[in-house]
Amino acid sequence: MSAADRLVPRPPRPEGVAEAEWESNLSDPALYGGIAADGAREERVKVRAGGDVAPGGAPDGASGGAPDSAVMFKFREILVQSQDHDWLDKTLDGLSHKPLWRNDETGASISLVRFRAGSGIPLRHSHASNQFMFCLSGQYRYVPTGLVLEPGSFYWNPKGCLHGPTLAEADTVLLEVYDGPHYPTQPEWYSSPEDTI
Repeated sequence: MSAADRLVPRPPRPEGVAEAEWESNLSDPALYGGIAADGAREERVKVRAGGDVAPGGAPDGASGGAPDSAVMFKFREILVQSQDHDWLDKTLDGLSHKPLWRNDETGASISLVRFRAGSGIPLRHSHASNQFMFCLSGQYRYVPTGLVLEPGSFYWNPKGCLHGPTLAEADTVLLEVYDGPHYPTQPEWYSSPEDTI
């Protein structure tokens, strides 16, 4: 069973929260991925085309359903301690990330990204959605425009706007948010499609 299909046990009910509320206080069915979702899939639900919940849900280990239904999950609030998770290297040298949350239906995502000093994105490019970044540490330069992200900087690159290449002038960590899919097509600097999500 993959991490994307694994359920977590229901956590103990906090003091002061009614049993009925605790039993029913789960999210609407959704397809979420990333570190946060991997630690919070509490209930598997079969959803019919059109959004109706099908009776019975899918059995443990099942990731599919009838042709007119999809398996989704319900979630409860979760806290992620990002320092407890390893950086995952991308195929671009010097770039790694911690994928915190992703909506598998829309492509929206939240990740921590780390560029080692001297690395960066090598070419001008655009995104298939809005890209937002908040610099947590380091210095990250957009070479053509001279924009530099430093701790506390917020950067918004609107959907379809060309930007880059970029250069990390120091080891840099950014909180990166996309409100949809990252790229219209796989960029040539990535050799794996996994790097584009």
